[in-house]
Amino acid sequence: MRLATFQPQLGVHCETTTLRNMIHHAGADISEAMLFGLGQGIDFQYWDAPDPGRSAPMLTGRIGPAQLSRNACVALGAELRESHSPDAESARAAAVRLLDAGHVVGVSVDIFYLDYFASRSHFAAHYIALYGLDESHAYVVDTDQQGGALTLPEESLRRARGSDEGFMPSPNLQMYVEQLPARLVDHTDAVLCEQIWKAILPTAERMTTDRGPRFGLGALRRAASEIARWSDTLACADEADETVQGVGRFWRFAGTGGANFRKLYREFLLEARQRYDDPELGSLADDFGDIQQQWDQAIEMLMAYRGADGGRRQLEDVAARLHSIADAEQSIFEGLLALATKRAGEPA
Repeated sequence: MRLATFQPQLGVHCETTTLRNMIHHAGADISEAMLFGLGQGIDFQYWDAPDPGRSAPMLTGRIGPAQLSRNACVALGAELRESHSPDAESARAAAVRLLDAGHVVGVSVDIFYLDYFASRSHFAAHYIALYGLDESHAYVVDTDQQGGALTLPEESLRRARGSDEGFMPSPNLQMYVEQLPARLVDHTDAVLCEQIWKAILPTAERMTTDRGPRFGLGALRRAASEIARWSDTLACADEADETVQGVGRFWRFAGTGGANFRKLYREFLLEARQRYDDPELGSLADDFGDIQQQWDQAIEMLMAYRGADGGRRQLEDVAARLHSIADAEQSIFEGLLALATKRAGEPA
């Protein structure tokens, strides 16, 4: 069966695309960037390499999986239901029950088993929106880059959902949005205007707080320092080329790096400026555009890496760019913290 009234909503990032499809089908039209901002999604996280010396650490530009959806739903007053099924059969049965009840189902999958994905690596923290399922096919929405609304073999979905391989797996996870509050459906703009500063303030506080070497800007500075030495610490020259270029490709195409999330957050700030007509907020949004460009430049340098052609200097240039990005983000989030604190204290 397929949800008869479902209208696919395309997006650039997997979890916010999934969340937008769930919320839109439930009755509220909210942009992907707004959901990302309300979800306090921006961050930087450093996860140790599974095979030090032969693989790079996992470096992500957002908060952990599912936390974004939880934060956004709390802000919107929507109830997000999450559950894990013990096996593939019960996971399928749970999805069918939710579809029969009229819900779009968000599921966590390993991209290795999705037949439309070009990547042949395991990454199990990817999300797709499921809006139909029959004996042989599943009907899903992935990111625009991956094709948007797609049909894939039911067996492909089963294996992707059940995988415990790759980064942060959540085998047989499903989530859905319960009926939305009537006020959110009828007065969406008013709800968003009430919640934007409430989301900016804790985000800015978190991003300007020293959270050690694994989270936030401290993690970004750690990554920059280590990247400068990758030509020495990665074991084999040929493997080093592929590893370094792979980090660049991952940041560019998988949506997990800095540029895509910085672009989403900038779009969130621009939408907030339009709603509040706030020039100070607009100036900070413009500064985020400069950061996005710096991220793109760093990614280009990683993707062009050739260890035999002055690799050490190339990586030192990348490191310098990432240190510059960390300084710029520190400054912007300090500005957002000051502005959000001021705006929160103003009369409504």
